[in-house]
Amino acid sequence: MKPSPKQWLAFAALGIVWGSTWIAADTLAESVPPLRGAAVRFLLAALLCLPVVIRKRLNLPRSRALAFVLLLSVTMVVLPSLLVLWAQRHVPSVTVTVLFSAMPLFVAMLGPDDVPRGALLATAVGLGGIVLALGPSFSLDQAGGAAIALLAVASTGASAVLARRELRAVNPVVVTALLSATAALLLLVAAMAFERGQTMHWTHNAIASLVFLAIVAGAPAYAAYFWLLQHLEAYKVTTVQWIEPLVAIIETAFFLRLGLSFAMIAGSLVTFTSLLLVMRARAEDDKNVSLLGN
Repeated sequence: MKPSPKQWLAFAALGIVWGSTWIAADTLAESVPPLRGAAVRFLLAALLCLPVVIRKRLNLPRSRALAFVLLLSVTMVVLPSLLVLWAQRHVPSVTVTVLFSAMPLFVAMLGPDDVPRGALLATAVGLGGIVLALGPSFSLDQAGGAAIALLAVASTGASAVLARRELRAVNPVVVTALLSATAALLLLVAAMAFERGQTMHWTHNAIASLVFLAIVAGAPAYAAYFWLLQHLEAYKVTTVQWIEPLVAIIETAFFLRLGLSFAMIAGSLVTFTSLLLVMRARAEDDKNVSLLGN
């Protein structure tokens, strides 16, 4: 199905917000160990959802749906966070970003029978556009870190598929609240295990970054993400992974006064064109091509 104007707006806002987190994330990491910072971030996001859940008297999921929400807190948040932190010690962050841009292709390949051929081709071309725009370097020494990053990509991508299939009847705010609360608890346990002895310095910049990550890029963004998964195919929603690096490129050029290379501009245009093709693709298009071919 093609996105409605409301879905396009939510998708664009999500890409811009998540693509703008790099400044806040780097600022927070300078003062607070990453796992502790993530734990506090998701705890605040969960608390932000509570008034909405209570005021609107939203129903909580039960049995199977509840189990999947709790599972997603691990496979969508905690496990990828741990894997990415480990991978970034062995590969550059830009390489990790490119690997995450492969998520739409991975998700599309999970169910190729349901994905229009044009969309499947466009996801491959879009990934190529990201590679061209970011120009990552890679060596055999980085193979282990890249493999770990790909596990994070697979875990996050499979989580998107599960969320669309199992949580379509659960309010996105409820999903966000439960997922964030559970993820905060698990991240805190992980921080106690892996960040023992590391100190925190809650500076004004760190607090401001945390507020942005929780109140803007946290609760509302995750609620919008789960809402989109309820209305659009998972491979389409995960193309938000393409928007994020493009936004980061534009913001880096603007704030740091750095010029954009030809490769950055060309890669961004290829990626944006591919994104439009993916989002507009329909299964009926394949049938029409088949009929014309006959």
